[in-house]
Amino acid sequence: MIETIMKIHTTSSSVTFECGNAAIIGNGEFRASSGKVDGFILYADTLRYENGAKLSREEQEHLKCLYQHFVWNREDFIDWDI
Repeated sequence: MIETIMKIHTTSSSVTFECGNAAIIGNGEFRASSGKVDGFILYADTLRYENGAKLSREEQEHLKCLYQHFVWNREDFIDWDI
């Protein structure tokens, strides 16, 4: 199981979580309110390892916890590729 998220890359429709020797990729879209981007919706059913294997429900929940930890410990945490 993945132990930590090292880096996060985004495009307008996907997110890649670099996790040491593995990468997890998912699809999503930006969320906007009053004409300003205020988040990114990540579709859990699209989460997969770079080899194409889908994440189990337990792995999705674990990734969510790792993401929250990642965000809490970094001020500037996303590389924007738009």
